[in-house]
Amino acid sequence: MNTSQFTIDFTSPPSFERQDFILGGCNAIAADWIDRWPDWPGRIPGVFLLGPADAGKSHLAAIWMKMSNASLLKKLSPDDLEVLGPTPHVVLDHPLPGQSWPEDILFHLLNRISEGGSLLVLSRVPAAEMGWSLADVASRMAGLVAAEITTPDDSLLTALVQKHADDLGLALDGEVVRYIVGRMERSFSSARAIIAATNALALARKKKVTISMAREVLDQQQPRLL
Repeated sequence: MNTSQFTIDFTSPPSFERQDFILGGCNAIAADWIDRWPDWPGRIPGVFLLGPADAGKSHLAAIWMKMSNASLLKKLSPDDLEVLGPTPHVVLDHPLPGQSWPEDILFHLLNRISEGGSLLVLSRVPAAEMGWSLADVASRMAGLVAAEITTPDDSLLTALVQKHADDLGLALDGEVVRYIVGRMERSFSSARAIIAATNALALARKKKVTISMAREVLDQQQPRLL
């Protein structure tokens, strides 16, 4: 029997507190807009937060929800208009035209927010490219303050790799972190995937992470870069 398959992972969920958000040049504007609330401009006081997967949009949303007591919507239905009340603070989690986001209901929600609420939209697609059929919905989305999270630099990637490792309870020394950052794809998703794979391998083998192990993970994750 292969006992390495029976490892137990005692990790805790990652922290979404403000002090745990890793700040860098790529996300400073986005974080600044979150900190400025409730002083958000516009017909609909809101921020359109654009960024790739794993860029920290959900972390910033969690910070803002704690500040504003906002509601998180992953889809929209007529019942939501009743539950949210007259002047809601709302996070729209990656809305796109389709069954999950009926445009007529979204239009009514946006109008309600404009009467005293505020809005945070999380998206991987720029507002101008979302493809809303209703011109009023498209114009209201385009009218929000735009804050984009861009490609992370080496300093932020180093901190991010270490944070993902800490969240998983994975011990990484500085030499291993530098090795990973120096050879990984420059993206948020890559940082998360590499550390998740490294943690799984370390748990399976019940061994400390070494540069050799990190190299093995990188070879599997992104062989084209090595």
